[in-house]
Amino acid sequence: MRKGAARAKFFVMLAIAAALVGLLGLAPLLLPGDVNATDLGQSLLAPGSAGHALGTDTLGRDVLLRTLAGGSESVTLALAVVVIVVALGVAVGLAAGLLGGAVDAVLSKVITAFQAFPAFVLAVAIAGVLGQGLANMIIAIAAVYWTQFARLVRGIAIAFRESECVAAARVSGAPRRALLGKYLLPEAAGPVAVLAAVSMSDIVLTMAGLSFIGLGPARPTNEWGAMMAEAQPTFQYAIWCMLVPMAALFVVVVVFNLLGDSLRDALDVRSQFMPKRRGVWGNRTVRHPEQSEGSWGIEAGRSFAALRMTRGNTRGNREMEEEGLTK
Repeated sequence: MRKGAARAKFFVMLAIAAALVGLLGLAPLLLPGDVNATDLGQSLLAPGSAGHALGTDTLGRDVLLRTLAGGSESVTLALAVVVIVVALGVAVGLAAGLLGGAVDAVLSKVITAFQAFPAFVLAVAIAGVLGQGLANMIIAIAAVYWTQFARLVRGIAIAFRESECVAAARVSGAPRRALLGKYLLPEAAGPVAVLAAVSMSDIVLTMAGLSFIGLGPARPTNEWGAMMAEAQPTFQYAIWCMLVPMAALFVVVVVFNLLGDSLRDALDVRSQFMPKRRGVWGNRTVRHPEQSEGSWGIEAGRSFAALRMTRGNTRGNREMEEEGLTK
């Protein structure tokens, strides 16, 4: 895909995702009254009934209003979890990749241990030990998904640390902080953003799964998984109670997956730095187009070596810099 078309696709998906998040985020402010207020006289009304476009559930609650309220809860919690796992994963990945040695060995073993189990199974185990509750569900999901960000950033940091061009820049007198801030972090930002976007769908699915089996927020809640669990007894004759939150979950998952794919194409993220993405049930590969060597390697050597040479290096230092630039 051409770069211009890829960027156009990304902006379209970004607008759709922003509109969806905005709608769900503002839903609690726009919804009339208490969406959990019961009215047994209005129970199990079919879609299209007066005042209830998508029907009501067994307690007479409007299914559409509950779905919108549940979407606000699900998306807000998913965004909070993404922020937590990105911060934790990037910190651990940088520590492992840059420090190396025993630190890298220990952290790599920890990452491998967490990734030895399917994501949803491990989340269920952790949530089962901690018990039901919103905070416990967030802890369980964050404990599962931070590892993929740590592995991704670790690989980028190791490639950065072992680059010959970066070594040439270091010989030229470039400070480590300048290299990290100017080259490593911007290089890692693209793959991390792509992984964060596609992880949103997995996190929303995991939240729904935990709520469905009773390990999510305590009732009453409008979380989509809990709504589908409540609709099981009436599924045969009031199918809309389950189909509406299920359709909303499907739309959110598809939108964030497409957003991640379009962002990947727009940024032209290198496939060698992208690990297998852990889905809800296990690992699956995120495909990315091949790209030539990133900018931080050659540019780091060129910029710092050129700066050093203009300040009047000795002949030996100039030879080392020239050697680094020609590799």
